[in-house]
Amino acid sequence: MTTKKPQSLAVLSAQHPNNLGVAACCFASEINEQGISERVMVMPDGYFKSHDGRPFDVPANAWLLDQTAFELLKSTASTRTNDYHFDYEHQTLHAEENGKPAPASGWFNPADLEYVPGEGLYALNVRWTPSARAHLKNDEYRFISPVFHYDKQTGRPTKLRHFALTNDPAVDGMDKVAVLKSSLNSTKTHVNNGDTPMNAAQKLLSLLGVTVDGDNVTDADYTQATTALAALKAKADEADTLTTQLSNANDAVAALKANSPNAEVNLAKYVPVETYNALHTEMVALKSSSATQSVEQEVNKAKQDGRIIASEVEYLTSLGNQQGVAALKAVLDARSPIASLTAQQTTHTPKPEQDKDGLAALTAEDKYAADQLGLSHAAFAKAKQEQN
Repeated sequence: MTTKKPQSLAVLSAQHPNNLGVAACCFASEINEQGISERVMVMPDGYFKSHDGRPFDVPANAWLLDQTAFELLKSTASTRTNDYHFDYEHQTLHAEENGKPAPASGWFNPADLEYVPGEGLYALNVRWTPSARAHLKNDEYRFISPVFHYDKQTGRPTKLRHFALTNDPAVDGMDKVAVLKSSLNSTKTHVNNGDTPMNAAQKLLSLLGVTVDGDNVTDADYTQATTALAALKAKADEADTLTTQLSNANDAVAALKANSPNAEVNLAKYVPVETYNALHTEMVALKSSSATQSVEQEVNKAKQDGRIIASEVEYLTSLGNQQGVAALKAVLDARSPIASLTAQQTTHTPKPEQDKDGLAALTAEDKYAADQLGLSHAAFAKAKQEQN
C-alpha cells in the first residue's frame, strides 16, 4: 500500500494551523526598456527559508527547489485549467476573514513556468493589470511572494496555489520586479557605467556560451562566435519549419471540421473506432476465459459436495458453456448433496444385497439415477435386475 507523504502549505505572511506552513518569497527579473518585466522569479533555487526560521516542520528546516521539485510543480500545474493569479499582500487568503475584496494584480498560464538551475523558478509572460503596472512603476510594490504546498519530509514544493505583490519579503536578498523608466538619461547612465556596445555584444555572446575578451579578440573567438550564431540560426529555422507544419496541421483540422456534420468531437464522450475495437476484442477474450473458468469451478464444486456423479460432468460442462454460468448454477443449486457421493469409499464395492422380492438393493448412486429418470426405486431395481 502506498503511503501519501505529508504536505504543508507555505505562505510566509499569514496565521496558519498546525498542519500549514506560510511562505512569502520575493523575486524579480532584469530591467528592460519595455517597462515592467513579464518574466519574474517566484521562488529561489536550492535551500531557502523564512527570516523567522520557518519551515519548522521540515527536518532540514528549509524548503528545497531543485529539478525534482520543479518536475512536481510542473506536473501539478499541468492539471490546472485556470491561470495562476497574483494579488496584493495575499488578500486572497484573508478575504473571508476581513471581508475585503481580493483583486488580481496579474495572471499567467500554468504552462509558463521555467526553472533555471542556480537561479530559481520563473513565471513567464505575466500579464499585469493596469493598477499593478502603476504600482510597480511608482515603486509602490517590489516583490513577489508565492503560496505553495510542500513535502514535510523533504521540504520540496509540490503544488503552486497563487502569488502576491508585497513589500515585506520573507526571504532576504531576492530579486525585485524590474521596472525601467525609458529615458535618454537612463540610457546614458548605463553607458557611462560601462555598458558599451562591445560589452553588450560580449553579454549576448555569453548567452550563447561564447566568452570573448574585448581587449584581445582573436580569429578563434570570431570562429567560435560565428559557429554559435549559426547554431542559433539553425534552431530559429527549425522553429520556423515547425511553425509552418503546425499552421498546415491547423488548416487541415479546420477543413475537416468544416466538412464534418458535427463541428467538434467531444473526446470525453467518444473514442476512436480503432481504440473501441481493440478494447472490445480484449474484453470478449477475457469474458470467454472467465466464463470457461467459472463453468469448471461450478462443476467441480458440485462434484465435490456430492450434487453430481462422474457421468454427468461432461453434460453439465457443455450445458454451462452453452447456456451460461447462471443457467448451470440454477440446475446445480436445485440439487441436494448425496452423502454417499462425498464419503470415502473402500477399494472393493460390496455386492448389492437382494430384498425380500429377490430384487437387488439399490446403491445411493442407483437411487439418484432413478430419481433423475423419474422411475420408482422398485422399477429401476427390476430393470437393473433384468439387465444382469
